[in-house]
Amino acid sequence: MPTDVVFIPALLCDEDLYRDVITIAGDAIEARVMISPQSSLAASAADILSQAPPHFALVGTSYGGNLALEVALTAPERVTALWLMGCDPAGPRASDPDLASGLIAQPDAVIDSLAGLVVHPDATEAAARFVAMAHRIGGHAGAAQATALAARREVTSRLGMLHMPAMVLWGKNDAVVPLAIGRALADDLPHAHFHVLKDCGHLPTLERPVEAAALFIEFLTHEQHHHH
Repeated sequence: MPTDVVFIPALLCDEDLYRDVITIAGDAIEARVMISPQSSLAASAADILSQAPPHFALVGTSYGGNLALEVALTAPERVTALWLMGCDPAGPRASDPDLASGLIAQPDAVIDSLAGLVVHPDATEAAARFVAMAHRIGGHAGAAQATALAARREVTSRLGMLHMPAMVLWGKNDAVVPLAIGRALADDLPHAHFHVLKDCGHLPTLERPVEAAALFIEFLTHEQHHHH
């Protein structure tokens, strides 16, 4: 039986963020990509839980990782496994840029500047795919996501509640959320494996889909054998 997997994209990203990984995984998974741009993580989590299968593995990148943590903390009994990338479980920082108002006022400029940050500098195709996704999502939906991110509560202190197996995957060159934050996240989760991808930025499934998919399939297979 394929594993039900819910994929939550990063800020301003759609299903193309995970398209290659889903294709490589093939019949091993039953994939659903869920986007719910509400102005609070709790509202998006409730929406996703109302549409998700009864039990599912959960994948989230960046903002989508923060949302995945919110989903998992809200309904830990439904989440069978967790794959997180590029997300910071701490609360917002005073130095965080005001993405929400930028995305309303000057979406193109903000999207272009983010494209330079989110992927490894050499990953021009990945950057172009990010820009295309961002224009499909649009400034208003992106602003709602940014608002939710800016209002998030810290969850570091609650990570011990998440007993499902977890995989934490980081791009070594993540310019948005440093590698040390990923390592600490993996340390704080009770059952997490930590992996680093070289020559990779903030969006591993877009930049390094073959390696990312192989790690994910190995993780899911191992966990199923472990549980049965």
